[in-house]
Amino acid sequence: MHVVIAGCGRVGSQLAQWLADAGHDVAVVDRRRQALDTLGKSFNGAVVEGLAYDVDVLREAGIEDTDVFVAVTDSDNANLMAVEVARHVFGVTRTLARLYDPAREHAYRALDVKHVTGTKLIANVIFEQILAEEFQYHVTFEEGDVEIVEFVLSPEVAGLTVRDLQVRDRLRVAAVRRADHTFIPGDDFELKPGDLVVAAAREGTRGRIRKFIREESQS
Repeated sequence: MHVVIAGCGRVGSQLAQWLADAGHDVAVVDRRRQALDTLGKSFNGAVVEGLAYDVDVLREAGIEDTDVFVAVTDSDNANLMAVEVARHVFGVTRTLARLYDPAREHAYRALDVKHVTGTKLIANVIFEQILAEEFQYHVTFEEGDVEIVEFVLSPEVAGLTVRDLQVRDRLRVAAVRRADHTFIPGDDFELKPGDLVVAAAREGTRGRIRKFIREESQS
């Protein structure tokens, strides 16, 4: 997969490294040479100096053959313009923009620009950590009391299956991470101490499975 990333700040550089390490063809665009230099000589991708929405710069980055275009500069306007150029000039169908100011979200939505609002994401995680301490990590939906959670299993789980851990209408296991492998388990999947479980849960579920959650995984 060929990915063009506009913006080589902390987010852009980390994303570029991850994608390159995963074997994808990556090109990074930034107007600051020093920002591109932070990727280092070991970076297995291309770097292009210039503006994120400059047609010639994007062509140099391989935009005409790109599968995904990502705009994560430090400017909401630049990100929006870059995505619009990628979509309407070069016909890129998969685009994603970073949005700093939530007040501008209406403009992104009006133009049907797929985006990630960093401010909202971080604020939501901190809010949940302050008010809800049931699990190590959780993401809530805007409506309802169901959330996505993760927790590490305690020794008490030895010999139990997914069916034993689940609570009807309260907790449903979606995935289990064990060492370097991730499983989508059936009801008869045998659980082991130290497994990382990702599940859909309703508020107040932890009390029902408390003994199966490893102590250090609790917030």
